[in-house]
Amino acid sequence: MNRLCSAAVVATVVVALRADARACDPVGDFPHTVDPSMQAADQTPPSLPAIPAPTVHYGADDSSGCGGAKCGDATYIGIAALATDDMTAANHIGYRLSLVDGTLPANTTLPTSAIDPFLDQVRVYFPHDTVAFDFTLQVVAIDLAGNESPPQSVHVHHFESSECSLGRGGGARPALGWIAVLALIAAARRRRPR
Repeated sequence: MNRLCSAAVVATVVVALRADARACDPVGDFPHTVDPSMQAADQTPPSLPAIPAPTVHYGADDSSGCGGAKCGDATYIGIAALATDDMTAANHIGYRLSLVDGTLPANTTLPTSAIDPFLDQVRVYFPHDTVAFDFTLQVVAIDLAGNESPPQSVHVHHFESSECSLGRGGGARPALGWIAVLALIAAARRRRPR
């Protein structure tokens, strides 16, 4: 009977370690909305300076010990939101992104319309198991009146050469299952009468 209970515990632990237990997903994009009442008063487009190299952020561990999305800690490319405008606050300037060269990472899509920045960045979310990408985006800033800046290009290039990139999706969690199995075997051996 003890062996049957031990086997049930081991099976439960192994299944639980492989399950995706995320309680939520990252916050999505906030669509940019043009205010028609500002269109008559504001004819000046926003100013969008040259965009620095984007940042690449791999979210905290959720499955493999090497990264993945958790609430508030997603995997994304961060493009600095640097546009300024004479009548629209910086956090209300929208950004339209379009692919001009290269290929987006698998299972990655650009927003279909302009989006407002999240804090000080426009984010492009991508799967946490993506290790390499190389593409160019065109970025246009749009104020609340709908005026558009001249486009700027930003080159997005990343290659992760860490140990985690070679084994994303495997690693740490299954190892915990084996540790649980070994602990149960050791406990069962201690209980055996000699």
